[in-house]
Amino acid sequence: MKGIPFVVYAVTSLHVGMGRSSGVVDLPIQRDPEGFPIIFSSSFKGALKQFCGQKFNAFNKSGRIDCSKASVCCCLLGGEEETNADVTSIISLSDLYPIAIPVPSLDRGYVYITSRYLINTIKDLFNAVDYKDGINFLTYLESGERKSKATVGIDLEVPLVIPSTQSNTVSLLTSLGSIAGKLRDGIAVEDDDGKAVLEIERGIIKYTRNKINYDSGTVAEHSLWTEEYLPHGTIFAGIIFFNVPRKNKYCGSEICSEDCVKQKVKEFLTDEFYLNVGGKESIGKGVVKVKLLSGVV
Repeated sequence: MKGIPFVVYAVTSLHVGMGRSSGVVDLPIQRDPEGFPIIFSSSFKGALKQFCGQKFNAFNKSGRIDCSKASVCCCLLGGEEETNADVTSIISLSDLYPIAIPVPSLDRGYVYITSRYLINTIKDLFNAVDYKDGINFLTYLESGERKSKATVGIDLEVPLVIPSTQSNTVSLLTSLGSIAGKLRDGIAVEDDDGKAVLEIERGIIKYTRNKINYDSGTVAEHSLWTEEYLPHGTIFAGIIFFNVPRKNKYCGSEICSEDCVKQKVKEFLTDEFYLNVGGKESIGKGVVKVKLLSGVV
């Protein structure tokens, strides 16, 4: 398949939610059926649409994108209020899986952790678009020598793999942010995926919030709730797949080909940009950096 691999780095803590829960946490983060954190493609696509509408100042009174003002948004991501076949998006997005998540560590302050399941899931995505350097990086994590261990939390020892400094992917990931530089010291690779879910859980933030009655200055009745957040520094990977050749009246040609979709991506995205995912802008959450990994832009 044709497409663009990309990574997402959490600049702030990140809540991409699943809605209400009947458990202890009222607003949990999104997880896949195995219990690993994930960002569903629909959530990320919504964030990209918001970003596109803001970039071209194209929102109408109903809060939707006016395709006449931002045809590139409706070409790439689909028409807003139309349902006919010739406004279908010419790209699709994979779900985003974490490459590595920072968790507290007794002997290292914090350490990045991943698992065989996450490695193989992302490897399948990279294989789909033949992103060789990423595949090689993940293969090394999976089979590389475990020379030492890291303590996750205060009591769990996990084998540590030191990534190759010759890898372009390693250089790119460590340059995403200050916290990501810790990857150079090693990545804890949990071979037991059942344990990995519990170890990753130690890095997830449980944040209890409430509402204030501003007239009385006291907590409003029945207003206490708990949210989950992934820690800042979490790194995800995903793919922008090309759905071409395909007809979309907003693309400016009868049939949009591979060259067409690449040109539209260039109109919309730079190779590195910031956006908000999952909302929570008003409390300084959800800011991510997105980095495209192939030479389209």
